[in-house]
Amino acid sequence: MNESPPKKFPDPAVIDFGLDLSGGGRWLEHLGGVLVDRPMLAVKTPKRQPQEWSGAQLIFHETRRGQGTWETRSPLPDPWQIEVPLADQPLRLAVRPAPSGQLGIFLEQLSQWRWLAQATKPGSRVLSLFAHSGAASLALAQAAAEVVHVDSSRQAMELARANAVASGMETAPIRWICEDARRFVTRELRRQNTYDGFVLDPPSWGHGPKGESFAIDRDLPSLLADCGRLLNPTARGPVLLTAHSPGWSADRLGMTLSAALASTPLASQEITTGTLSCHDLAGRCLTLGGFARAGGYQQTSS
Repeated sequence: MNESPPKKFPDPAVIDFGLDLSGGGRWLEHLGGVLVDRPMLAVKTPKRQPQEWSGAQLIFHETRRGQGTWETRSPLPDPWQIEVPLADQPLRLAVRPAPSGQLGIFLEQLSQWRWLAQATKPGSRVLSLFAHSGAASLALAQAAAEVVHVDSSRQAMELARANAVASGMETAPIRWICEDARRFVTRELRRQNTYDGFVLDPPSWGHGPKGESFAIDRDLPSLLADCGRLLNPTARGPVLLTAHSPGWSADRLGMTLSAALASTPLASQEITTGTLSCHDLAGRCLTLGGFARAGGYQQTSS
């Protein structure tokens, strides 16, 4: 039987990453007291701390592309959560292993959640699209924003609401909308509703609850342009766009966002771009995507 992981590990954290014996990339994470070993295509280098991997308590074995099974080597916590420190109080986010190998936790987004919590003016109205497990929405709500949380997956919506309860934010001003993102934005334009900012984390491709399709290459530019049209005349943000899709570098995200904001109140705001990344205990950087952002209360205050 495996022993519990040493308490020397920070939590949450990426402990190590590297190639396995078959040449596949994997990473070792410490999440809520559990060492997790799962695939990561972005990994191209050898493991730095191979001795730590034998302590993994949960291991994902891929059986076909994008699907697989979890091997549990010791009992998992119930509830199983991580704690993410933010400005005022920590977020508590559930860890939920899925057949896809996902856990509902995206450590590369930590700095973006912290930015949202710091850069959002109290009372702002912010639209959160492709909102997944709700961490960005909760960061916005912690800053006293009124949030409209939109995701097309009922499972993701249930997880996001559970995260709100676990974080002590069940009464936060968040509207939970299970709908296709493009359909919802079109309806908001028709209703002439407006926002101070918006957050998007679009997938490479996806499907809405009524069979709607989304492809980032085809649909993101027009969706961003429509989001820009939802900004009210005094909007100051925050605006945040993140993506993990091949071909969507931080520079491309920045140019696409700049085009969408060109005729909006945020047109003069500087757009900051960068990578979504994690560092392991050896300090190595693992890049998993990119971001582009603009506006924000602190960034525009004199």
